[in-house]
Amino acid sequence: MCPLLEIENIEKSFGKSPVLAGLSWSVCPGKNVLLNGPSGSGKSTLLRLIAGLDVPGRGTIRVEGRIASHDTRLIIPPCQRGIAMVFQDLGLWANLTARQNVLLGLAGSRLTRSEKQQRAEDALGLCQISFKAGERCFRLSVGEQQRVALARAIAVRPKLLLLDEPFTGLDLVLKQSLLDPILELWRAHDTTVILVSHYPADAMPLSAAFVTLENGRILNNS
Repeated sequence: MCPLLEIENIEKSFGKSPVLAGLSWSVCPGKNVLLNGPSGSGKSTLLRLIAGLDVPGRGTIRVEGRIASHDTRLIIPPCQRGIAMVFQDLGLWANLTARQNVLLGLAGSRLTRSEKQQRAEDALGLCQISFKAGERCFRLSVGEQQRVALARAIAVRPKLLLLDEPFTGLDLVLKQSLLDPILELWRAHDTTVILVSHYPADAMPLSAAFVTLENGRILNNS
């Protein structure tokens, strides 16, 4: 079976500071991963490169066997990769409603307007935030904003879901409320999940392999 994600000799620097140094990695379909590593090790940078939100300085990224990024070139744009991401800072538009934020995540899809509306409602419902669908995001609590950000990602029904520390600052009840829709997406749509977390126990519900990023390289490939 062709790997869902293949990364070959990726390098990325910011100014004179190298972040990723010759990193190679592969992820098979349905094999979830918990990505761990010290603060500043490049975990968020790696997710952004996979999603196509940034390009490597050198190296190749393939998604389902197709070259998505090569050296400094973006070959497949983010909206065509079948990848969705929940950012550490959530990345919501504060003056848009929860529903509008989710619909914005579907803007690049080929769905009809009514299909987009239904996808948005389904995702908001799955994340238990439908009751705030018409509320502007700056009025929502942090926990509610996290649900909206997850709903935006889930609505796409991605092949690969990237989660950048989505449970930070949450108590166990709120954490479980976010984990449930992630598990539902994984089971219902065969979505592969890469979860960045500092807590190894977060791997258990997703049956995720434990992978460490340190000194710009993957230390143990899944």
